[in-house]
Amino acid sequence: MKTNLCTALLALCAPVAALAAGAQLSIQQVQATQNRWPHVRAFVNVIGASGSPIQGLSQDLFRVYERGDNDSSKVERVESLEAAQTGASIVVVIQASGAMMGIQEDIKKAVSAFVNGLGEKDQVAVVDYGEAAEIVAPFSEDKGDVAGKAAKITFTGRSFLLYDGLAQAIQLYAAAASPGKGGAQTLLPAAKAIILVSDGRDNGSATDVEKVISDAAKRRIPIHAVAHSELDQDSLANLEMIARRSGGTYRPAPNVEDINKSLTVIKDYINKMYVIQWKTRLPHDGKDHKIEIAMENEGSSTSLKSSILVRTPGFTDWLKIGIIAAVILLLVIGGLAIYVLTRPKPPPTRFCPVCKRAQMPEWDVCLFCLKSAKARLIMQKGAGPRGKTWPLVGKIVSLGSGPENSIRILDGAVSGKHAGVAIDGTKFEIVDLGSKNGVLVNGKRTPRRFLRNGDVITLGMTEFKFESAIAAADDEAED
Repeated sequence: MKTNLCTALLALCAPVAALAAGAQLSIQQVQATQNRWPHVRAFVNVIGASGSPIQGLSQDLFRVYERGDNDSSKVERVESLEAAQTGASIVVVIQASGAMMGIQEDIKKAVSAFVNGLGEKDQVAVVDYGEAAEIVAPFSEDKGDVAGKAAKITFTGRSFLLYDGLAQAIQLYAAAASPGKGGAQTLLPAAKAIILVSDGRDNGSATDVEKVISDAAKRRIPIHAVAHSELDQDSLANLEMIARRSGGTYRPAPNVEDINKSLTVIKDYINKMYVIQWKTRLPHDGKDHKIEIAMENEGSSTSLKSSILVRTPGFTDWLKIGIIAAVILLLVIGGLAIYVLTRPKPPPTRFCPVCKRAQMPEWDVCLFCLKSAKARLIMQKGAGPRGKTWPLVGKIVSLGSGPENSIRILDGAVSGKHAGVAIDGTKFEIVDLGSKNGVLVNGKRTPRRFLRNGDVITLGMTEFKFESAIAAADDEAED
């Protein structure tokens, strides 16, 4: 019960402790790749004033500001490196000079225990240095193989080229990222660390210490130093300087058994690194952009912040372009559909009542019939405009109030099929088709009669005048 209470109190006090004087937040690495875009991950250390990692910080404490924005991007997940199971890439650098010969078995045992205790997705390499810097084991997930190779290191070097050893460790990361012609790129875990077991002395490295620190900072590789000396203790301060300036930790190991303990603490430090994932609003343009990660406790005016320049991947998001194109296409199709459904409808195409051919809406009959007709009926009185003309073409021209007639008469006194004009060459005969009110020609009711130019035909209340160029010519000839 007391243990649970203490744990709860520590969790509540963690943000306050993290924001206390001397606490630090550092961004070790930001992983922005095309295959995970727009989701970006950062690997962040939050260190208390004592130099130990602050654990158990909740997601709502972290903020991510991109390109100087005042609003944080959406933080999707915050977890420890151990919980995220993304692994780390670690290089162990061992001083293999004669000065360490007396404790070589202790160092080998401690390094082997450290390597074998790493996680499944961790990758580890080993470098030793004495008279030269050598790669004992390149990066590998096979912990047993790496530990076996480390166990064969001989501590006989007469020199101790510390900076060359560190430069060789940094070069392992560079070689994995850019293997050169014909080589395949090694995909190392994004979280990186160099762990150095040394007494801090250097007696003639070709590499300058400032270059080591600069290269480590450029690649965001912290150097964690386990400091043990079998001789004087003065050079240990050199290790502390390298560790602090590279963003790593310094672990003094005055006794031999402290080496193993220090390696365990450093492993815990790496595992407790925070993995922060958020949805970025940055463009994928292949350019550098500033990202600031902060830890802000609500109600407090203080915060921990760190910034880094991140190069986003440059690529064309064809999926996004395809979606946008599809949306635009749907909008265009929808707009066309609305236009077709709502546009004013053109008047229906009417057909010539005489020849049944299509004609313009404003015409009563088609031009062909008008030109070819030898006779015609002209309305003089009735339910229609005076002067309206119907050519008499074909064999029979029907008249009546029904819609099937060649000449439809909208007159209540006209039968559905009232009359018809039979055409035989130049002869035009009007025939009563059994109408109720009959057919009048020049005022006289007649069941049928050949028409002459100028005859007046009356159907119900409607009156037509018959005109025929042929009939007119015949009349003149008779006169």
